[in-house]
Amino acid sequence: MTNTLSTITAKQQEILKLIYRYRFLNRIHIQTLPGHKDKRRIISWLKDLREKQYVDWYYNATDFIAKSKPAIYYLSLNGIRHLRELGIYPDEELRKRYKEPGRTQVFIDRCLLIADCCIALRAKSSGELQYTWVLAADYTDPDSEYNFLNELKPHLCFVKQNDEQTTGYLLEVLDPLMPRYAVRKRVKDCAEYLASGGWQDQTEYDEPPVILIVCPTIADLIYPTQEAIPYRTQDLCNISPGVLHCSPKCTRL
Repeated sequence: MTNTLSTITAKQQEILKLIYRYRFLNRIHIQTLPGHKDKRRIISWLKDLREKQYVDWYYNATDFIAKSKPAIYYLSLNGIRHLRELGIYPDEELRKRYKEPGRTQVFIDRCLLIADCCIALRAKSSGELQYTWVLAADYTDPDSEYNFLNELKPHLCFVKQNDEQTTGYLLEVLDPLMPRYAVRKRVKDCAEYLASGGWQDQTEYDEPPVILIVCPTIADLIYPTQEAIPYRTQDLCNISPGVLHCSPKCTRL
């Protein structure tokens, strides 16, 4: 006999879909990304979802410092079952959600950072200036117009659009403990993608995307970048603390 899932509201179902896309979110993200204004209602919905085992959380009520921070939510067994029953999410991607309880803090922090970035983009969107974005989970959907990014898998893809021009951006967040050879390979993959023209072939845009690479310190990125990319560093990079701005307009040596 198949266990019947507990009933949840349409708004709670939207929360499950949101967490599926971002992997890990805190209460502020869950409230802000969809534009909800009632904090108490969000807390009530999340409490109900936890009690019904649709979501679980990381929250330490016994630690004074930890309990002052928002709880971090991820999909639990019934949440995954619910999404599977919808029949719209790839099995390969859903299987990854069973491993969420064992994710490293580095992985969780990256997911939260991506959510912060999306909230910042949402806040900047106004009038003629609009930002839209898709996440790594969206690339796996074969019907997505950004399915072509499933091989490169940037952590975030966003598009800035106004009356004058449209610019695409691919954001890559490098883990603090990532070995230098892995950083070098990832930077090289991004540079080769720029040179391939794949973005222009798969989209309606004439210009390649800008690739933004985020790392803990500038030093972590400069030397692997020089080793990985056969371009003049000064033409390729506009470096500010923690960010390497890769321009598609580079001069080969």
